[in-house]
Amino acid sequence: MERRHTGKKVLAIVLLLGAAFWAGMYLGQQSPEEIQRQFQELSQEVVDQTVGLVETDLLVQKKVLQAASGFLNGKSKVMDGNPDEAIAELEKTLDYLGEAIKISPGGDISDALLDTMTNIGDLRRSLTDGQAVSPDTWEEAQEKLEALLQET
Repeated sequence: MERRHTGKKVLAIVLLLGAAFWAGMYLGQQSPEEIQRQFQELSQEVVDQTVGLVETDLLVQKKVLQAASGFLNGKSKVMDGNPDEAIAELEKTLDYLGEAIKISPGGDISDALLDTMTNIGDLRRSLTDGQAVSPDTWEEAQEKLEALLQET
């Protein structure tokens, strides 16, 4: 039993020693300052990419939050009997969602943003045409905005 795995162990050790020897030769040909500089550049690049992703996520979240606020203001204006003011608030909501799409990294969140924009755009069109909008339609749009907030 033990003899079958001996060949694999020897091969693994030889490969490890070969990799260590190659790494030593490569690093030995460069000055310590050059190696340190390359390591610092790589580290800075990783940090910049990570910070950039976090900032992008926060900006998208901020725009979605502003959109949700505008939507709730629009819903409130309709309930108060001011459809023109509600339309203006919904247009602001659509603007914020459009900005969120521009800065979002893409993927599922962009699809969800587009779907929500379509829904709210239909609401705005209905109000502009003087049509009544059912409470269920308002709730559906609000639920989509809340889901977006949780995704971001």
